[in-house]
Amino acid sequence: MKTDRSLKLILSKIDRRESLLRIDLRNLYITCMNFAGMDLRETNFEGARLNHGIFDSSDLTNANLANTDLTNVSFKQANLTGTVLRNALVSGANFTGAKGLSAEVASNLRSKGAKGL
Repeated sequence: MKTDRSLKLILSKIDRRESLLRIDLRNLYITCMNFAGMDLRETNFEGARLNHGIFDSSDLTNANLANTDLTNVSFKQANLTGTVLRNALVSGANFTGAKGLSAEVASNLRSKGAKGL
């Protein structure tokens, strides 16, 4: 499936709080962005720089956050069921009330400087 990677379109969808279901956001530099409450299921963020972003109450079910910079990101009350966080930078990231993380993943994130787990 080919997806539109137009940054203007992506930013417009974020501004209008539209679903980003299955959108390809690999390797984008989108720091300090507010994704709170958004539908981000199966979204591919692999390699993206998302530091200082807000994902509170977002649905990130089966999203790919592998190799992303999540430094100081807020995931309060987010649904992270099935979310891939392999090799993500999570120092200072806040996972308070996040759902769907296994004990093993939570422990790994804690060891990398994440909080609220």
